[in-house]
Parts: sequence; C-alpha cells; structure tokens
Amino acid sequence: MKVMLWCTVATLCCGQLQAGSFEYSAYAEPALVQICSETQQDDRYGLKKTLKENRIKVQTAVDKVVCNGLPLAAFARAEQAHKVAQMLAPYEKRGKGHVDIRDISPAN
Repeated sequence: MKVMLWCTVATLCCGQLQAGSFEYSAYAEPALVQICSETQQDDRYGLKKTLKENRIKVQTAVDKVVCNGLPLAAFARAEQAHKVAQMLAPYEKRGKGHVDIRDISPAN
C-alpha cells in the first residue's frame, strides 16, 4: 500500500514539474527585456552582467533568447550592435554540428 501511494505521489509530482517547465514565468520577463535592450545598445559588459546575475549562460542565451522575432545573435546583427554580435558569434557556431559523409571505397 505504501509503495502504491509513493508511486502515485511521485507520478503527480513529476507531472507537475513537467507542466511547470513550459509555463510562462513573470520572473524571467524583465531579465529577457534587459538582455534585448543591452544587445540593442551594443553594451557587451551590461549584457554579460545581466546574464551572470540571472544565471544564464551565453550559449543558452544565444540558443534560446528571441528578440523581436529574431534569435539573439541575428538581432544583434540586425541592430548593428557590432561588439555584441562579435561576442556572440563563437557561441552561435558552437551549437551547430557538422557531419561530412565520404565514400571510402573506390569508384568502379
């Protein structure tokens, strides 16, 4: 009986955690607005400070933050924020893998 109760509680908790991970967080909105505005102002140091204060990695910001419908690095380029775009460029390339397929047998 205790095992069944424990499994039911664990299932409910996991379901709530999964559902909670997709919910909108009002806590995150000011940080995201600040990230976008500092990117627009070409303020590298302010952007790094905001990311650090909110415990967001640069790679995560590049992969997931969207400003005016554009990913963060593309938004920086569109706003001519050259310093921020240069700072984010290595992270933009890092997330994407590249695979080459070569035929090693000789052609007959």
